[in-house]
Amino acid sequence: MRALLPFPSHGCLTFHRNTQFPWSNDLPFIAGSAPYTVYAPLYSGVLGEALTPQEAAALAVAHLPPDCGPAFDGPWPPPDSHIS
Repeated sequence: MRALLPFPSHGCLTFHRNTQFPWSNDLPFIAGSAPYTVYAPLYSGVLGEALTPQEAAALAVAHLPPDCGPAFDGPWPPPDSHIS
């Protein structure tokens, strides 16, 4: 998670695979304060709640996709990809 781009906004802490707009928006994120709610990408579902920031981060990490590597410099989608 430390290799991703954290982006705090509107009471949420989102994480992105890239460093420039438009953002990837395809990773779990954390909303609110205790209890913290961890959401699937784009509010597509609730992954769970946590009482501490550490628990919320662990829950988000547990739901990262297997191909999630460090954030790259540039906009989404990644260069040379077929992702839209």
